[in-house]
Amino acid sequence: MRIAFLVNNYPPHVGGLEMHVHALACALRGRGHDVTVVALSDSPGESDEEDMHVIRLRERFRIADVLAFPPLGTARRLRQMLRDGGFDLVSVHTRFFPMTWLGVDAARACGIPVVVTEHGSGYVASNSPIIAVASRIVDLTFGRRALRRASHVIGVSENAVAFVKRLSGAEAEVFYNAIDLPAQAPETPARNPKHLVFVGRLVPGKGWEAFMETVTQLRAKGFDVTGSLLGNGPDEEAARRAAPDGVTVHGRVSPAEVGVQLRGATLVNPTVLSEGFQTTLLEALAAGGQVVTYPVPGAQVLADDGAPVTITDRRDQTSLRQAVEAVLDDPGEPYPWRKLEKWSWRNRAAQFEAIAAELIR
Repeated sequence: MRIAFLVNNYPPHVGGLEMHVHALACALRGRGHDVTVVALSDSPGESDEEDMHVIRLRERFRIADVLAFPPLGTARRLRQMLRDGGFDLVSVHTRFFPMTWLGVDAARACGIPVVVTEHGSGYVASNSPIIAVASRIVDLTFGRRALRRASHVIGVSENAVAFVKRLSGAEAEVFYNAIDLPAQAPETPARNPKHLVFVGRLVPGKGWEAFMETVTQLRAKGFDVTGSLLGNGPDEEAARRAAPDGVTVHGRVSPAEVGVQLRGATLVNPTVLSEGFQTTLLEALAAGGQVVTYPVPGAQVLADDGAPVTITDRRDQTSLRQAVEAVLDDPGEPYPWRKLEKWSWRNRAAQFEAIAAELIR
């Protein structure tokens, strides 16, 4: 199959959605499919990367390092590319991105099936009333239209699928997020549940403040815990100033370093944003660690499957500290490697391939 990913952001721009697109594209290429990625960038150009063709268009008016707009003429250029390239399927991601709207329309104009992957589980959460209102308007207009016009919709968690139904009335299929796994299980790492790790963008609502407060409270109660804060963002300098004793703010680190920090450790995940399915939950389990989290998409599925995932009763500081204390007093057993395989990109690429084949038929 020839598959075109038409997305707003793509590595080196880093985020959960970008890593999802990159990993799925690579996994599909590994299964023998021809993959082209079209994204927006401040460094436009074309290149062959990891045996895939990547086209970066000049972005316009980037907002908060998340949302940018394509240049004039992009709709026509996408239609021409799809017609000339003989593509079998188009993949777009998340209802509020301009490349999603243009990608759906271009695919339909060319008679090509288009799959929308929804990564969010609710309306955009923001402390800014302007952003909250504007994003809701976009969801109810352009976003709803894209979901309704798609050939097929998939969501990265049950919560995302339910949100698609509420927003657009469209039926969606669960397509969980995933991680890259080696061919065989690594050596079991030493268990170190007293090392607490936060992974994520340092932005309001992601929970880095709650993480630091939890470390502070636990150390005050006599728990010999340490903390690592992994990630960057607009709040990074504030996080460095606020870091208590025992917490190291690493900033942005490589995926390999994230794995090192998570080995046998406890991932603390106090986000209150409208998350999709956070791959950091899986990465912690693959590293032999465990998870303490606010109620987020995917957490209950993992817990029900026997993973060492503790979900707080409420999204507040007291519940978070008590949950971490319980884990420190009685750490869970590592998640079996045989169960992790179903959360691999090898497995997920096969699911996407089956969806694509059915749509093409």
